[in-house]
Amino acid sequence: DRAENLMIVDLLRNDLGRVCQVGSVHVPKLMHIESYATVHQMVSTVRGMLDGDKMHAIDLIEACFPGGSMTGAPKQRTMEILDEIEQGVSRGPYSGCLGYISLNGCMDMNIVIRSAVLTPSDNPQNNTETWRASIGCGGAITALSDSDDEYEEMLLKSRVVRKTISDWAALKRTAVVSVGRLQK
Repeated sequence: DRAENLMIVDLLRNDLGRVCQVGSVHVPKLMHIESYATVHQMVSTVRGMLDGDKMHAIDLIEACFPGGSMTGAPKQRTMEILDEIEQGVSRGPYSGCLGYISLNGCMDMNIVIRSAVLTPSDNPQNNTETWRASIGCGGAITALSDSDDEYEEMLLKSRVVRKTISDWAALKRTAVVSVGRLQK
């Protein structure tokens, strides 16, 4: 986990270094543990001052996405491999960017993780409301990773999203059909 976090920090420092003022990229918080109701998350903060004379918010997004936490390193080659493995199938919003850019140039962006997309689906055979659920959740794999541990981590991280969809379906008395499957 520490090696994975450090790799992501190094990737982000490199990405920010392409669009920030020289010497402004820094790491005020490294491998800090944040605790939430359902998970403990190792978090690092990487900051820099955008080189406003030459770069804008869109340049920053272009430099940083896709995020290193989704691609690993080297980023470009990893994206090529992922495209081959995933056979060009879109991930939807999962691992994408969600946020805003205000008129004054301020922005707040996030990488979409542990997410669900629910899409209505007709079921003409028995006139019941059916929904398709696509859940995005994953785990990072490094050379030192144990695939079973990473799979269990992915299940743990997706548990709340899966339960929420299940509870919602039970309340609505509707069917939810999973799109895709959990893969090891």
